[in-house]
Order: sequence, then C-alpha cells, then structure tokens
Amino acid sequence: MPDMPVVSSPLQSLHQGILGLCNGQPSGIPYRVRFLDADDLPALEEFRAFIFGSLPDIDAYFPETPEFSGLHMAERGVTLGLETHGAPGGNRLIGCAVLGLPQPGMPAFADDLPGGGPDVTATAHMSSCMVHTDFRGNGLQRLLVTMRTLYALGAGRPHLLSRVALSNPVSLSNMLASGFTARRILVMHSGRLRYLLHRDMQAPPPAFEPGTDRALRVADHAAQNAAFEAGLVGRTVTFCGDEPFMIYARPAAAARRAAAPAELEVIP
Repeated sequence: MPDMPVVSSPLQSLHQGILGLCNGQPSGIPYRVRFLDADDLPALEEFRAFIFGSLPDIDAYFPETPEFSGLHMAERGVTLGLETHGAPGGNRLIGCAVLGLPQPGMPAFADDLPGGGPDVTATAHMSSCMVHTDFRGNGLQRLLVTMRTLYALGAGRPHLLSRVALSNPVSLSNMLASGFTARRILVMHSGRLRYLLHRDMQAPPPAFEPGTDRALRVADHAAQNAAFEAGLVGRTVTFCGDEPFMIYARPAAAARRAAAPAELEVIP
C-alpha cells in the first residue's frame, strides 16, 4: 500500500525562532514553521500570487496547476508554512515549501537522472520553496531544505531531488550548499531550462577528484551539457560581478570506477 504523509496538527509548531533581518534591517520578529492544511489554502494561494508577481524574471518559477497545493497537503506530500508568530498585526505567512512523495506510476524527477534513478518509492521531490522578499537573508530557504530532508528520511525516502531554474542562481546556490549536486540540464515547460539536482542521503557527502574543477558560465548551456556528458557534476555556484558560474568537478567514486578497467588490463 502506498505510504501516506503523516503530519501533526497544523496548530503545532515544528520549529520556532527569531528573524534577524526584515528588509535588510535588524529585526526581532518571532516566527514559526508548521504544516499547512486545507484551511490554509486561501492564504497560501495569496502568498504564492504575491511571489509570482514580484519575480524579476518569470522564468525563475513556473506556476503549477491549481490543484498542486491541495494535493501536497495529504495525498502526494506535505507543505510547510513559515509565518510570523506573535508579532504585531497577527500571524502572517512569509514562506512555504513543498515536499512531494511520488507514488508508483506517477511521473518522478528520478526518471531524468543519467543512467537511471532509484525506485520512485525511495525518492522525494523538493519543490516550490518561497520566501517573502522582506525576509530574505535569514537563511530561511536552507532551514526549509533541512526540515524537508528530515521529513523525507522519516518517510523512508533517502533520495532527494529538485529542479531549479538556471535563472535562479541564489536558490541554486542554497541547494548545492545543502548537499545537492547538479546532474543535468532539463528542457521543460515550453523551453524553460532547469537543473536537475540530486542528493543521496545513504551515501557519503560528495567528494571530488583534485584538479577536475571547471568554472562554466551558467549562460553557456552547450559547455555545461558537455561537462555533464563527460561525467562531471555541478557542485557550487560562484559569481564574477553579477554573472553566475557553476563549478563542475568529477565525483571521486566515478573517477575510481572509470580507472578500474585500465587497471585490470595490466594484471597478469
């Protein structure tokens, strides 16, 4: 029987803290993270509409179907809400993040992994993470990545996957800093480009062969596709002025496997 999400009461706080910044200025606003349910749908849709309207480049995010939010409150995953708590003016939704739990027969991000992916029931989708512009710089996106990682592990889903727009280097940097690597570039949503990211929580943290680093412009799609074809993965983001670069390297384990056949040939 497919596993179904188990969530606490939406009145229960999963995490609480103090926001150090608001609009770039010192702040002492308390916040909390909790599971959202159907009663939160109007506030969630209003918040998501605000985020879509504030994007400088709409390519950075592709709005899902109207049913997406509701399906990820029970049937296909969970949605975390991050809201101010006990502040003047009452509680206010300032962030959200979805963890999808794909079921057998459903399309899965792992289907696009090079060389084939794990069984769908071992995977979880990190998707649709948003933070209000007033509260960026507080590390909230990485917090929501961590909380979804823990939930996925509790659900027996050690393979974490995400898709991030090439035009969104900040989110990309946060995901790579959280242990993901970029495995390929996908063309989807009427030509929109997305990195496919993967993190295997059952494997050691990624290690790379010395001397294999290559800095490639995010805008240079052909060079990056060639790097993926050569067995490299994207491991971090850096900037030269305002232009983002992806740092590629060869995973150490892959390099050892690639060397094995040549070594076997010289054994008497």
